Amino acid sequence: MSENDKPRNSGGLPILAYGFRPFFFLAGVHGLVAILLWLAIQVDSLSSPGHWPGATWHGHEMLFGYAPAVLAGFLLTAVPNWIGVPPVRRAPLAALVVLWLAGRAAVALAGHLPVLVVTIVDAAFLPALMLLLLPPLIAHKKWRNVIFVVPLSALTLTNLALHFSVAGELDVLPRDAFIVATGLLVLFITVMGGRIIPSFTANVLRARGETPGLRNYAPLNFFAIGSLAAMIVADAVAPLSYVGAALSLLAALAGVARVSGWGWRRILDDPLLWILHAAYLSLAVGLALKGVSALTDALPLDVGLHMLTIGAVGLMTYGVMTRVILGHTGRTIKLRPSILTAYFILLAALVLRLIAPFLPDHLYNGDVHLSGGLWSAAFVLFLIVYAPMLWRARPDGKRG
Repeated sequence: MSENDKPRNSGGLPILAYGFRPFFFLAGVHGLVAILLWLAIQVDSLSSPGHWPGATWHGHEMLFGYAPAVLAGFLLTAVPNWIGVPPVRRAPLAALVVLWLAGRAAVALAGHLPVLVVTIVDAAFLPALMLLLLPPLIAHKKWRNVIFVVPLSALTLTNLALHFSVAGELDVLPRDAFIVATGLLVLFITVMGGRIIPSFTANVLRARGETPGLRNYAPLNFFAIGSLAAMIVADAVAPLSYVGAALSLLAALAGVARVSGWGWRRILDDPLLWILHAAYLSLAVGLALKGVSALTDALPLDVGLHMLTIGAVGLMTYGVMTRVILGHTGRTIKLRPSILTAYFILLAALVLRLIAPFLPDHLYNGDVHLSGGLWSAAFVLFLIVYAPMLWRARPDGKRG
């Protein structure tokens, strides 16, 4: 009997019954609110917090606020399933939620708190998450799954570097920290996406009575991860170097080769699957654009970074959340029409943001605001559909 098959414990709030519940909810709220606040800052209706420039705050809250919330929800759900142990729930989970919220509050109040306090409170979340997840993995000798510690640790160090950069204590451009942080999130997607996308696709094809026949070669997987890891190191040492550009292009080729073997043509009628394939394709295209932008001034870096952040990270996190919530709350894995609409809204937001740097100055702000508005609309739909599922107990009476 798996953990989710056990009778539900009637005590406690359902929102604290499993890690995906509070953190996917918080990701949905933050994905909406942080973008709306950024749009308000852009039109001077709101001041950015403390010494944080508006664009830097925006990048920080998406890369070190929104994304870690989704990572936490995913890992707190996946790790117990990997090793067959009870999930983190109730008081420990609530403490982790409070720590994430404290990080958001600390950055928002940066103008009223000491820099060191803001930095420590904000950067403490991922180490705390790792402290909760590592002991059972080590105890059960699941060394293959301990790999997530590497990007999470590096993401924590990058967050610290960004804080000290903004405070003027470290000679690092916020842009360079964002490049490294984006690379680390892309690395996480490369590792975990390479596991779940072929698996989900094969399961659906088998359920249809088809032979999956997917291509998922170990040497190609190793090359994809290795070239990406090398790119991140190159970006950390010398941002936008020719070496980093070459590695980015190699990682892009590996990404295209991987996703082309995962049967994407056969699942175009299944939105819960094609959104994940689209996210991974965005990853490959984004890496290619990033590499090209380092080689020529004709392509702004902004294009590649937003292809990776909105396309790869945004689509993947949204797609994973909309699928995982259905499965782990005991519901049929069938997409609501409103969320299918949200998928297309996110794709439209991505396209608009990608073309923004090429528009005349008088159209740029309107395009960016429309893109942000579409992103926000997608998260409004997410909260309308999924917030009730996250806050209520499973309808089948099981844990989860």
